[in-house]
Amino acid sequence: MTPRDDEERIDPQTVTRRTALMAFGGISVMGILASRLYYLQVTKAEDYTVLSDRNRFNFNIIVPERGRILDRNGEALAINRQDYRVLLIPEQVKDVDRALDELNAVVPISDGTRQRVKRDVRRKARFIPVLIEEHLDWNSFAAINMRSPDLPGVIPDVGQGRAYPNKGIFAHTLGYVGTAGPKDVEADPDPLLRQPAFRIGKTGVEAAADERLRGKAGRLKVEVNAFGRIVREWPDPEDAPTPGEDVSLTLDADLQRYAAELFEEESGASVVIDVMTGELRTLLSMPTFDGNLFVSGLTQADMTALNSDYKRPQFNKVLGGGYPPASTFKMVVMLAALKEGIIDTREKIYCTGKTKLGSRTFHCWRRRGHGPMTMRDGLKNSCDIYFYELANRMGINPIHDMADKLGFGQRFDVGITGQTAGINPNGAWKERRLGDGWRTGDSYNASIGQGFVLATPLQLAVMTARIANGRRAVTPHLIIGKELPGFAPLDIDPSHLQFIRESMWSVTQEPGGTAYRPNGSGIPGVDMAGKTGTGQVRSISKAERLSGVMSNAQLEWELRDHSLFVGYAPYDAPRFAVATLVEHGGSGAGKAATITRALIQRVLERDGMQAKVTQGAGKTQL
Repeated sequence: MTPRDDEERIDPQTVTRRTALMAFGGISVMGILASRLYYLQVTKAEDYTVLSDRNRFNFNIIVPERGRILDRNGEALAINRQDYRVLLIPEQVKDVDRALDELNAVVPISDGTRQRVKRDVRRKARFIPVLIEEHLDWNSFAAINMRSPDLPGVIPDVGQGRAYPNKGIFAHTLGYVGTAGPKDVEADPDPLLRQPAFRIGKTGVEAAADERLRGKAGRLKVEVNAFGRIVREWPDPEDAPTPGEDVSLTLDADLQRYAAELFEEESGASVVIDVMTGELRTLLSMPTFDGNLFVSGLTQADMTALNSDYKRPQFNKVLGGGYPPASTFKMVVMLAALKEGIIDTREKIYCTGKTKLGSRTFHCWRRRGHGPMTMRDGLKNSCDIYFYELANRMGINPIHDMADKLGFGQRFDVGITGQTAGINPNGAWKERRLGDGWRTGDSYNASIGQGFVLATPLQLAVMTARIANGRRAVTPHLIIGKELPGFAPLDIDPSHLQFIRESMWSVTQEPGGTAYRPNGSGIPGVDMAGKTGTGQVRSISKAERLSGVMSNAQLEWELRDHSLFVGYAPYDAPRFAVATLVEHGGSGAGKAATITRALIQRVLERDGMQAKVTQGAGKTQL
């Protein structure tokens, strides 16, 4: 045997020892792995099953369908329409700018939208979707869907968008919806407010009845892959959303549309109210605006057009406008005088066309005067001198107190915000507001509905409804189903109210009345009682009176008188009262009276009243 052969010989004992050590090591490793697998798969199986499910499944909030807003006959005034949107889920996007750049190659993304999305991403939790665009057309939406695999974190979505079929006719009353702002989210824990496409009521009925209209959120279990894409949905009926309730209004859509047609290009407001129930059949402010613009997003051009319109289409004139009630206020003064017993209704006051108070001269609207006037004549002819004398005899406090009973200086809970209380002045009010004492001249101005007195068209309708009702302090209401308190007693002598109604009848039905027409009210078989008003908005100088007062046609629009008319019908069985204001429309016997007559006729027809009256009720004779 050579030495080399001896070196290469392997000791059998050495091999056996190495083999044993390697086998022991392998067995040890396998034992550790086996015990770890047992721990993970058996001991911790339930825990990891839950974690696995959480990784595989997400729960998406389902936005409920918003309730509709309906008129009294079930016609839809606010509805929902299919809306195509695109959302961004921040936690699925590494670079927001890059994601928006990629989407911009499919549909244009404006700089303003880009900045808004980035702001929303910073403010919200990363798992909450952020709205990029809504109201997409079908071609854009389809293009996003086609490119969806190349747009990680960008989710095309189909939802419901609010729509107003009548455009602007009901805009001031219905209001509009919009995205919940930070203050809304902070004040309301409802998770719906954190959804990018969810809208809450911002104004009008949409805001007042928002909780009823909103509904309750649902949820949908979805299976997602490693890229966050939804691969399967797992709907559960118990997790379905609860749709919002429909809300019905007392308004008559046909009557409101008709009122808007009557106004044509004029600016103003009109109210139709049931004198027995207080239901508002029409609540119109003109001109108006398209509420759909606020849903889809106002452009700068839209906003500029609205803000630059001198007729203020966004301003709710019917609830928020304070106007001189002019001669429609004279019924208040008459009732105050009757209550105070300062004059007999048959006593005559002579009108020469003007009267002196100290160094001041107060004029009647009729320059040559009316001659001797009884109280009934004073209203029929709207003689200012007669009412100056009533104010001189009793002062402002009885007038203020009677105006309060008839609804002046008050806000009514019709369910929507934006009302002004107007001004029902007296000495205390003037001292508080102006730091000055009340003067007799102030009472003169107030007695003809001028000076400090301001009222809304709604207040004028309430006054007329209370006079027509004669027993109860009718209050208006708008939302059907809203719990209402009973009407309080009017607390005015019924014989005084009857005298006022007879005097209002003479205004429209007797020759010489300021609203008289040869065909009476223009409604076959129906007599209407009413009162004109011409609200002066400028001061007339002494020089102008000497040279001749300029007519409304000679003046710029904003300097012309307001045209007002209040009335109710049928005279002997009151059912509906109407108040109409036409801004800078001139004489109350003109545009406002024409609109009111037409509305009274239409509402009686709509209610089936005209046929009943024509068939035999006849006319009331005084």
